[in-house]
Amino acid sequence: MCSPEVAKVVQERIAREGLPQVSRRGLLKMSGAAFAGLAAAGVGLPARRAAAQEGSGLTVVDLSHVYGPGMATYSPGEGPTREEYVTVEANGFLINIWTLFEHSGTHVDFPAHFIAGGTQVADYDPGLLIAPAVVVDISAKAAENPDTTLDVADLEAWEAANGEIPEGAVVIMNSGWDAKWSEPDAFRGTDAEGGQHYPGFSGEAVAWLLENRAVNGIGVDTLSLDPGISTTFDAHYGILGADKYGLENVANAGALPAVGAWVVVGVPRWEASGGGPARLLGLVGM
Repeated sequence: MCSPEVAKVVQERIAREGLPQVSRRGLLKMSGAAFAGLAAAGVGLPARRAAAQEGSGLTVVDLSHVYGPGMATYSPGEGPTREEYVTVEANGFLINIWTLFEHSGTHVDFPAHFIAGGTQVADYDPGLLIAPAVVVDISAKAAENPDTTLDVADLEAWEAANGEIPEGAVVIMNSGWDAKWSEPDAFRGTDAEGGQHYPGFSGEAVAWLLENRAVNGIGVDTLSLDPGISTTFDAHYGILGADKYGLENVANAGALPAVGAWVVVGVPRWEASGGGPARLLGLVGM
C-alpha cells in the first residue's frame, strides 16, 4: 500500500527531475525481453502445462498472501471490509460485498500509480506480466537490521553466483519479512513514534538495474518498494518512472530458486487504475 505522502514525493521528483532515463543498452534489450514474455504466454506455457499434467514436476508456488480484513496495510485503518450479501445456506450461492483500497494486500504498482499520463493497468502489455523470476536473498541482513536495503552489491553478488540477470526478469527481494504477515504491527515495523521499519530496494540498485539490465520490474516481500524509513522513495520514482512495475507484499519468495523460475502476475484489468490486488504465481520446473 502506498500512501498519499509517497505519491506526493514521487510526483514532485518527476516534476523537478523528469522521468528516469533508460540506457541505450536497456532499450535494445527490451524488444527481446517482451518477445520472451509473449512467447511464454502464447506458446511455451500450454506445452509446459500439458507436460506438467503428465508428471513433469512443474511446481506452482503461491506468491500471494490471503486478502482479507485485518491484514497489514501501509497505514492503519486502510484494510478492506467484507460483508456477506447472499449465502449458499440462505440463497443457494455466495456473494460478498467488498470495500477496499486498491493498493493493498499482495498487489502491483503500475506507472499510472504515480505518473500523470503513465500506463494504466488495462493498457499494460500483458506479455510483460509473465517473466523470469530472479530472487535476491537479503534475509540475513534484514534479520540484523530492519532498515537495510537491497543494494548494488547484492545484485553483483547474485550475478557472480548465478550469471547475468535474464532479460525481462522481475527481480524479487527476499528479506524473510513475509513471516511477519500475521502480525500487522510487526510487519509494518512500527516504532514508538509511529515510524515504519522494513527492508526495500535502494535507489542505487534500481538505477543500476535500469542502466545495465532490461528488467520488467521488481518485487518486495514488504509493504513498499522502498525501505520503511525512506522519505525520498527512490525505488518508486525509478521503476515506475521507467514504465515498469513493482510487486509489493510478495509471499513465499524463499520457496523460489535464485534463478530458473517464472512469475505470473495475475492482476485484473482494473479500469482507470494504477494497480491493484493480484494473484502472483511462481512456476518452478518449466
